[in-house]
Amino acid sequence: MALEATHPLPTAEDFTRLSEHQQETPNTFFGGKPVLHLRSPNAKLKISNEDLTAQPALAALGAPAAIHASTIDGVATIESIDVWVSSTYLALVSALETTCVRIPYQTITVHAQEGDAVLLGLNLSDSNTPNEDLVFIQLRIFPSTIESFDQTAPGEPDTASGVNGTHAPSPSQALFKAIADCQELNPDPPEEGDEEYDETAPGATGWITSENMHEFMDENGELRLPEGIPVIGGEEEQDAGGHETDSQLPLGQGAGRTRTADEVDTADGAEEESKWQRTG
Repeated sequence: MALEATHPLPTAEDFTRLSEHQQETPNTFFGGKPVLHLRSPNAKLKISNEDLTAQPALAALGAPAAIHASTIDGVATIESIDVWVSSTYLALVSALETTCVRIPYQTITVHAQEGDAVLLGLNLSDSNTPNEDLVFIQLRIFPSTIESFDQTAPGEPDTASGVNGTHAPSPSQALFKAIADCQELNPDPPEEGDEEYDETAPGATGWITSENMHEFMDENGELRLPEGIPVIGGEEEQDAGGHETDSQLPLGQGAGRTRTADEVDTADGAEEESKWQRTG
């Protein structure tokens, strides 16, 4: 799966600012505008020539001559990229080339802050692709400035300035956090064949309750565990050779016999005498 360029280019009117989304109850929870968490104008994008050649949509973000001139040690630099971080996708926009590339959050497998850059590792393969055919690319985004829309009054985007003496996050820190927040809003879809685990099902958690008691009782009302469940301390277990053995240890001498009063007094007296001798 290759990244694709989209048209037209995004505008602020296409989104709901995060500050507005946080302050108001949305009219609908489905089908509304994407929520804009952050915008970083005039960022730089660095990517290897190999990955850039394999992804024509990314190559279209810059002029071929400019990309060729900026390439050093096999790494190309694309200037003047606007980064839009929304609740539904990450967009890389080049106003000069009138090109936009949307990156689904599900394709981001590596996401890390690397100095002044945010490193993204993308898996552009389908879930059914064999391991030897997986397509991975890496790119680095170098933000210069940011416009954060988190808890900011409408019309006054937060430029990550410090408040009450606190240190403002760097552009790369703010971009990293915004992408991480939006990734959590877009979990990976369940793969084919995955069965959801219902913890509310009787006995699903392993506890015996009033709802699943009948599963552990026989017709006489005696406790009966399902087959395959080992019983610790049961009457019969198997040794290493597969032979059934008595798991209970042999009882000591006199076990099961009732002692007389004289025997009890004699034993107690001997015990007290021994204690006296030890402490005297």
